[in-house]
Amino acid sequence: MRPVSADWDIPSKGHSPLPGDLTPAYVLHARKYGERHLLVDMLTLSAGRTSLMVRGAASAKSRRRGLLQPFTPLLVSWSGRGRIPNLKYVEQHSRHVPPQGRALFSGFYLNELLVRLIGPDEPVPELFFSYEKTIESLGAGENIERLLRAFELELLQTLGYGVDLLHEGQSGAAVRSQAWYSYEPELGLREAASGHKNRIAGDTLIALAQGQLMDVQQSREAKELMRRILGYYLGDRPLKSRELFSALSRD
Repeated sequence: MRPVSADWDIPSKGHSPLPGDLTPAYVLHARKYGERHLLVDMLTLSAGRTSLMVRGAASAKSRRRGLLQPFTPLLVSWSGRGRIPNLKYVEQHSRHVPPQGRALFSGFYLNELLVRLIGPDEPVPELFFSYEKTIESLGAGENIERLLRAFELELLQTLGYGVDLLHEGQSGAAVRSQAWYSYEPELGLREAASGHKNRIAGDTLIALAQGQLMDVQQSREAKELMRRILGYYLGDRPLKSRELFSALSRD
């Protein structure tokens, strides 16, 4: 499927759309605001993550509420320059196959990462395109672990926290496939002793950097590494999507 944003200009750093401009968007999270309205966090091409007021959309009969679903490619515009602008227009931009089953929870996990880590109203067009492609790939049933790890790495790169998986942090020595390593957010990789609790194999680091995780062991090690790295920036508050998936998996 052609990405919904393929025909749109990539915004420059610091540019936000004028009120009324249409921009591709995805809903990240929505919650009631008062009795009648919704407050919706969106990832948009032109303005990055932005929060919009959707008046009257709390009603189950609201057409807008039906459109404002996660993972649906949308076109939106808004008006007002106050703290929370008002959604002015929304339409579904193209047909889509939403993620299902475990892939659905993975999509919610990506949404929560974006809400927690991306600052408001700052265009991140490359990340928007990556998110769009990842959601489409989750809907198509592609390998979930590879998709999540690739997006996590790009998210960190966008935030300015890029992770060098191919060199030791202090010495600059190339990672060796047969060696073992540990990772510290402030220091990067360093070779680890055999008894180190969180060590990760060099061949896993190389495979992760190349987007080519091959087996269950590599996928497990890569997942644990990325969880520790992201946890450093997320802080102590746990991810609700991760807790929900764990709870349902136990049932």
